[in-house]
Amino acid sequence: MQQTKTMAKRILLFFLIFSALPVIATTQQIIYKFVSDPAFIPSSIGICITDVKTGETIASYNERQAIIPASTIKVITTATALRLYRPSFCLYTTVGHTGTIDETGTLHGDLVIHGGGDPSLGSAYRSRHTENFIDQIMQRALSNHIKSIEGRIVVDNSLFDEPAISPKWMVEDIAWDYGTGCHAFSYKDNRIEINLRYNGKSYDVTGVNPPNRFVVETSLTKGEKENITVKCENNRYTISGTIPKRKDRDRLYLSIVRPDSLFITDLQEKFQTAGIEVENSNLGQLPETTWFHYPSDYLGDIVHSLNVRSDNLYAESVLRLLSLSAHEKGSAEKGIDIIRKYWQNYEADSLELFMYDGSGLARNNKVSAKYLNCVLKETARDSLIGEYFVQTLPLAGKEGSVATFMKHGELPGELRLKSGSMSDVHAYAGYYTTPQNRYAIVVMINNYTCTRAQLKQKISTLLTQVLSKKE
Repeated sequence: MQQTKTMAKRILLFFLIFSALPVIATTQQIIYKFVSDPAFIPSSIGICITDVKTGETIASYNERQAIIPASTIKVITTATALRLYRPSFCLYTTVGHTGTIDETGTLHGDLVIHGGGDPSLGSAYRSRHTENFIDQIMQRALSNHIKSIEGRIVVDNSLFDEPAISPKWMVEDIAWDYGTGCHAFSYKDNRIEINLRYNGKSYDVTGVNPPNRFVVETSLTKGEKENITVKCENNRYTISGTIPKRKDRDRLYLSIVRPDSLFITDLQEKFQTAGIEVENSNLGQLPETTWFHYPSDYLGDIVHSLNVRSDNLYAESVLRLLSLSAHEKGSAEKGIDIIRKYWQNYEADSLELFMYDGSGLARNNKVSAKYLNCVLKETARDSLIGEYFVQTLPLAGKEGSVATFMKHGELPGELRLKSGSMSDVHAYAGYYTTPQNRYAIVVMINNYTCTRAQLKQKISTLLTQVLSKKE
């Protein structure tokens, strides 16, 4: 009888312990449960979560395998830029003229604008009005009593080497605004906005911004899904394909191939309104006089806007800015070389970084979760810009591409994440901050078989389980 009672107690104790296992599961057990999900059978997964202060790795999986990061690679681009240049740094677009201005108000020379790599020039997202730059040129021209320009309006793009578009980008991406080229002189986000409305048979163009600058021809109809083809030749866009049936109105944002040409057209129109004639004569090389240097937004503001909106043009411009720290001309290749050399001074293994742009649009980009986590961890530790950088990342549940992610989450701390997504790729990189600690987080998944919405929920559950154990 006593043996029976003892056995019963042992069975009950075993049952209680077994029942409690999900509650007392270790962090690594949570990770293994996550990666064992059937949706991840063909997947490449990289996870690395560390304590920023101590450097302790609290959760990891496959952290040294380089996989596609999509836009989370922007964290590397922006963190390096802030560490090298600091948040108050500005880029400058220089305006001046060649030749001389005579007593009749004729400029016997060219009006010259030297691009300084500012992606925020005329941008819809900068701190000043989009027309502020042109207005300042007009004010200086009028203060110099210029009534005509014998030469041309010349935009100098030589600060950045070609190519403006990464050869690793997919052809179908470069027609859209997120695949626009990066030039030393960018203007109005290098994009055109086209508004469409369904007329019962096809879609009519109801508006183009900038207006009166481009010719847009469409043969768009309704279909089961979006399948749009864009052809661009000079200032003429030809758009065909289908738009989802549910949309009676739509808006397309396409790339402008020559932002300098758009700027020249805008400025000439302003001059014409003011009665200033531009004769467009080729006068050859003449001595140059500088009028003013037009500053960009602060680099810190550019980085914040870049990370919250995941702006590829801004990211590519910042990458080329990095190369200017050691070279006279900027290029993506030189900027990537700066990144490699910079992070070699820390524990980031350059063998785990395959980088071809600053934005993450190239599917050839690959980086390990450990490398990306190292950049996050070391930047957060930087006494000069660490806290600033953390705040440039969008707040989960409220901002940017993570505005809906973990919106109703249970984590009491502050979760700031840069997301990255493209076909078959989803990733997050950022920080979780509590009053006591800060954690650097990287989760990257390639080739999952569930829906993206289902994947987000799985990652949300993972982060909640792992990070709540650190409260």
